Amino acid sequence: MEQVEILRKFIQRVQAMKSPDHNGEDNFARDFMRLRRLSTKYRTEKIYPTATGEKEENVKKNRYKDILPFDHSRVKLTLKTPSQDSDYINANFIKGVYGPKAYVATQGPLANTVIDFWRMIWEYNVVIIVMACREFEMGRKKCERYWPLYGEDPITFVPFKISCEDEQARTDYFIRTLLLEFQNESRRLYQFHYVNWPDHDVPSSFDSILDMISLMRKYQEHEDVPICIHCSAGCGRTGAICAIDYTWNLLKAGKIPEEFNVFNLIQEMRTQRHSAVQTKEQYELVHRAIAQLFEKQLQLYEIHGAQKIADGNEINTENIVSSVDPDKQESPPPKPPRTRSCLVEGDAKEEILQPPEPHPVPPILTPSPPSAFPTVDSSLVARESSRTLLSAGPEAAFSCVSS
Repeated sequence: MEQVEILRKFIQRVQAMKSPDHNGEDNFARDFMRLRRLSTKYRTEKIYPTATGEKEENVKKNRYKDILPFDHSRVKLTLKTPSQDSDYINANFIKGVYGPKAYVATQGPLANTVIDFWRMIWEYNVVIIVMACREFEMGRKKCERYWPLYGEDPITFVPFKISCEDEQARTDYFIRTLLLEFQNESRRLYQFHYVNWPDHDVPSSFDSILDMISLMRKYQEHEDVPICIHCSAGCGRTGAICAIDYTWNLLKAGKIPEEFNVFNLIQEMRTQRHSAVQTKEQYELVHRAIAQLFEKQLQLYEIHGAQKIADGNEINTENIVSSVDPDKQESPPPKPPRTRSCLVEGDAKEEILQPPEPHPVPPILTPSPPSAFPTVDSSLVARESSRTLLSAGPEAAFSCVSS
C-alpha cells in the first residue's frame, strides 16, 4: 500500500475513534483501558521485573514508588564520582526508528539524584534534554532545578558545573543553551523546556508541541546519542513526546507501515518504560497530533506529486514545520471540555499547571512482544549529516522556524 493511502486511512480511523458508543465512550477510552489491563498484567505477573528499583538503597531515588524502571531496559550508570558510585537511576531506554537507545525516559530529578542525572547526561553524551513539566505545579515540587537561571552564576553539583549561556522564549516553551563542565572538559547542550502542558491532561492546542519537537530535530537529526526526555514521573507527557517524535521520524523516512496504529506503538513503549502515555487524554492527543502531521504531509504530496512518496529523502519536513507553527496557523478543531480523567495510573497524582509567571522559572527490547514498528536500517535511509546543526549552533536552527 502506498504511503498516501496509509496516511489517509489513519486519519479516517482517528476521526472514527471520536464517535461515542451506546455507553457514551469513544474508542480512545476503550483502547486506553486495554493498555491499562496489559500494564496491570505486566506488573502482577512480573513479566518485566523492577528488582533494581525496589532495592532498599534505591527506594529514595524514586520520585513515585510505583513508577520504577524495568530491569531489562533501565539506564545503567558506569561513570563514578566521589559521592556517587551506584549504577542506578530511574530511567529507561526507549527504542527509536534507527536504534534501541533513541530516547532516555526518566523522572524529574530529585534533590538526591541531580548528580546521578548529570552522570547519565555525561556518560551517554546527551545533547538534547526535553523537560515537559515545571518545577512546581499547584504548589507541589515536581522536579528539582538542575540548571542555573539565565543571567545567574553557574551552579555546581560536584563534580559537575553547569552554566546557562542563553535562553530563547518561544510559544509555550524555552530553549536554553547549557554548558556542562566535568574534569577539565566542557560540552554544550540544549534544554527544551515546555512549561504549559498540564500533567495528566493535555494542552488546549498541540501546535507548539509539534513546533518544539520539530525544532528539537533541527538541533539533533540523528539517533547516534539518545535524547533525554523527562516530566515529573517520566512516563505520561514523556511517553507522548516519544511517540510523536518516533512517528514523525518514520514519516520523514517514508516508512509508515501499512499496519501502523498508535495502540501497538504505545503498547510496545510500555514494555520499555512503565505507564508510557499515562492518561486517555494523552493517548488521544498522540493520535490527533500524528493525524495533523499526516494531513500536512498529504498536502505536500498533492503539491509536489506522488512520485516523491516512495523516496523518504524527498520529504521536506521544514514545510510541515511551518504548517504547524503556532504563530502562523489556526488552532486544531476544538477538543471536548477539559475534565479530570479517572483513567490515571500510578502514584503520580499531578495537577493542572498554574498560569505562567511573568518570568517563568524558567527503545533495548528483551523481552518484548512482536512489533509492527521494526527498526529501520539506517543504510536504507540517507543521513544528510551536513544538515546537522549541532556544529552550526542554535542560530542556524532558529533561521528555519520564525520565533
